[in-house]
Amino acid sequence: MPLQKYGWKAIAVGTGAVAGLATQRVIELVWTAVRGSRPPKVAADRNSPWAEAVSWAVATGIGVGVARLLAVRTAAVIWEAAAHAPPPEPGLGRSDSEAA
Repeated sequence: MPLQKYGWKAIAVGTGAVAGLATQRVIELVWTAVRGSRPPKVAADRNSPWAEAVSWAVATGIGVGVARLLAVRTAAVIWEAAAHAPPPEPGLGRSDSEAA
């Protein structure tokens, strides 16, 4: 059983890392396309205007939240395909309505 938990954590961390890197790049590209300038390097920098800092914080917060959701769901699909069982983390298995 502990081996399954370590395997699950490895898959979850791997998909999370890939999703995080990709998300950061996409958010920066969209920001640059929409705003015409590069995003602030540090949103908490006192020299950054409030509107820009808050906008960047909201954009990255939403992006990271969605990326995490996609990463965990993708990890669960990979786990189920490889192990033919739901992931060991509670709540990530298929529900009865999805299995039908």
